[in-house]
Amino acid sequence: MADGTLFCALHGTLELHPWYDPATVDADPYILFHARSQTCRWLAAPDDGRPEAGLWGMNDAGLDPLGEGSRRLWFQVSQQSLARPRRAVPAQQMLDCAGAVADRVGRLDLEAAQLLVPLQDLPPGPDEGAYGDLVSALPWFAEIPAQSRTAVVVSLDSGASAEVADAAPAMANRLLQIHQRVFTDITAVPGPDAARGLTPRVPDFTAAEPEGHRATFEGHLAEWSYEAIGWLMAFVCEAAIEQGVRVPVVATVRLSPRPGG
Repeated sequence: MADGTLFCALHGTLELHPWYDPATVDADPYILFHARSQTCRWLAAPDDGRPEAGLWGMNDAGLDPLGEGSRRLWFQVSQQSLARPRRAVPAQQMLDCAGAVADRVGRLDLEAAQLLVPLQDLPPGPDEGAYGDLVSALPWFAEIPAQSRTAVVVSLDSGASAEVADAAPAMANRLLQIHQRVFTDITAVPGPDAARGLTPRVPDFTAAEPEGHRATFEGHLAEWSYEAIGWLMAFVCEAAIEQGVRVPVVATVRLSPRPGG
């Protein structure tokens, strides 16, 4: 993939709506994601690279054949130029759009979500404002009932680079320092990969060896929703960014295995 590419994948079991036929439908996932992005004013016009023009430009999207692999929907965009003070990684916005498309085409029993984030494209020097974006979103999750809390595992993988693995202890400390109630009971888990078994893998991302170059954390998410998943992805990415990680990473958020499962 070209530099600046954000790639989102949704994994799980998808039951298409009776009225949605991929072979004849007018609004495919590309058109739906484009429309949702434009409605939310996150879509930049072609060839408009100004940071204020939007969060991304549209590249591609698709619906995977049912019965093949675990991935059901995928979306690819080009991230806009980053201004300073830098905003948080746009994971919450990407997952919001992806989830809206999933709801349009069918009923997706979401098992996991993934996002490729090109951290190498960040501007040099210290960043400001990114955590402000995360904190400003906290009131949206304030009144979620306790019974909605869901056990999840989140991995941040840097592929062939050891940058994330090296930063993992400091990342864990940083996650615990931020006062928030969206992702709680945080525990660093050495070794496991939330992306294990998810297919197909993120395109053009060099996977690590089995021991992995990743940081993995378990905890409880305020709710199993696209917005909360996106917030968690951005939260973990920002912890890595603070530790100087500047390579492409894949964030994977997955439901924790049920006991005995």
